[in-house]
Amino acid sequence: MVDNWHSCIDRELSIVEDVMMENLSSDNPELTEMCQYVVGSGGKRLRPALCIMSYYACGGKDCMIPINIGSAYEIIHSATLIHDDINDMGETRRGRKTLHKEYTVSKAIVAGDFMFAMGFRLLADSAPNIVNFVVEASAAMGAGEFIQKDYEHAINVSEDDYIDIITGKTAKLFEASVKSGAAVANADAEVMEAFGDYALNLGLAFQIIDDTLDVTGDPNNTGKAVGTDLLEGKPTLPVIFAMRDEVHGGRIKELFMIPEVSMDDVHEALELIRSTDAVQRCMDVARGYINKALASLDEVPDSEYKQSMIALAHYVVDRDR
Repeated sequence: MVDNWHSCIDRELSIVEDVMMENLSSDNPELTEMCQYVVGSGGKRLRPALCIMSYYACGGKDCMIPINIGSAYEIIHSATLIHDDINDMGETRRGRKTLHKEYTVSKAIVAGDFMFAMGFRLLADSAPNIVNFVVEASAAMGAGEFIQKDYEHAINVSEDDYIDIITGKTAKLFEASVKSGAAVANADAEVMEAFGDYALNLGLAFQIIDDTLDVTGDPNNTGKAVGTDLLEGKPTLPVIFAMRDEVHGGRIKELFMIPEVSMDDVHEALELIRSTDAVQRCMDVARGYINKALASLDEVPDSEYKQSMIALAHYVVDRDR
């Protein structure tokens, strides 16, 4: 059940793919091709899944309402990835060249802007009363990325600073997606907030595991080389914990502060991080957030969709990609 947590909404998720493709068509064939290159590279589709499951869990009946809203969130999320990859000078994502490497930086910026516009248009057309959810989440994403930039290669980053960053970067869009599904199904305030708390904590756990996989993951599974965050100087939780290690922390700090780190330095840092308790501590923190997420669902009536959301929470911490 954990690996197949989405089985009850597989049909809806397949329609999400079609809706995204349809809404990313433009009069310019190359722009259409670029947008479809991004969304066609795959992804876990957690944001539309959360929207669809919360909608059904709250008694919603019209499948196209959460499908359109969830598709809008996924388009907006994909647009942020384009801009993130440009900022980070990333070369691969999901096993393929990043958009700006496949095309050009200037064209990728335009494609990202176009995708933002199309995502907001689809959301406004589908449910104008929830636009504030995505506005708040989008503002938080921008703020999270900005804070992360300020902390690049910095050794004084705290766990609280990191949580602030990933709340904006990841968790707020999870929260907006699930609350949107509940809202358009006319859920009461307590249930909608319970779903919001679930998704926020799920998003935090998801990003912690993502950052941990940057240290321990298999590139064949994750779609990107290990050590990418280190190469970019991102202060992720494994790095923060490892820099406090009594034996190896000093050297890890030295490596992390190098402005233009070499791959040899990255590999050395990865080996040192793995020799500390940082990875286990990250797993423990992620499981703590998952426990909070699951506790929030106590307020939600039981259904197959609630059970799928429980399975999703377990999947998030058990995954290898």
